Amino acid sequence: MTNSLRLAVNTSIFDGYDLDTTLATIKKCGFNFFELAYNQGYVGNLNQDLFGIENANKVNELKQKYQLATLALGCTMDLSANDFLSIFSPRLHFAKLIGATYINVCTTKLENKAKMVSNLKSLRPVLEKTGCILCLENGGDYNFDAFITLEDGIELLNELGNDVYSINFDPGNMMTFDKTLDVVTQSMKSLDCIRYFHIKDVCIRDEKFRFISVEGKGLIDYSRIVSELKKRDIPCSFEIPLRIYRDLDSTPHRFEHMVDLAVIEKTLIKSRKYIESIS
Repeated sequence: MTNSLRLAVNTSIFDGYDLDTTLATIKKCGFNFFELAYNQGYVGNLNQDLFGIENANKVNELKQKYQLATLALGCTMDLSANDFLSIFSPRLHFAKLIGATYINVCTTKLENKAKMVSNLKSLRPVLEKTGCILCLENGGDYNFDAFITLEDGIELLNELGNDVYSINFDPGNMMTFDKTLDVVTQSMKSLDCIRYFHIKDVCIRDEKFRFISVEGKGLIDYSRIVSELKKRDIPCSFEIPLRIYRDLDSTPHRFEHMVDLAVIEKTLIKSRKYIESIS
């Protein structure tokens, strides 16, 4: 990158590709950081073995091979799940092994909010031990409506604390959940209380929300947002899940076929150049 913004590529855009191809392409497109997308329901081939030492060693080998770094790990799951601690703790130990500090996770259904908060409080000792920061992300579909607006996120932090818990704000998610919300204003306000930020843009095509390159042509005006991200040195990722679309009621769907690699490269390069053009 030709500016100081710590901008990663979330690997959801490569859904279906092997990690070697993914990281090679990220480097080829001019990036120095990546965020693994190990998100339940949004990518394929997700299993608990990914959070073991064998995969961590593989990730670290490829990091060195392509001279890439990682600051964040995306590992959304239902945070109100039973046996949450035993399921989620390996994710934090894995994150520590690969050098990721910020753990980006969407939440749960609103009706399960109390159970989620209890689960998250039980995670505190593991967060403190691993040095990870759990960044709650505003949801983009009705499966994660316990946190939709910035105010919802602040309310959660008031319950949990803001030392090992924080927010990863995602304007694209907010747009697909409720396009009547003032996404830019919410994004600007979020910058005072977040540790991470997801950059994604959307358009409405054929009565569906489609994720697109970030170049000023979608529904979200990123000019002021990106300028402040740069000034405040807030780490962020392009999260452009081209294989996913959402219905206008926010229902998520995943296309059967992988996205062509040439399309992915074009999307990332256009998006990077647009972000670099913002002062």
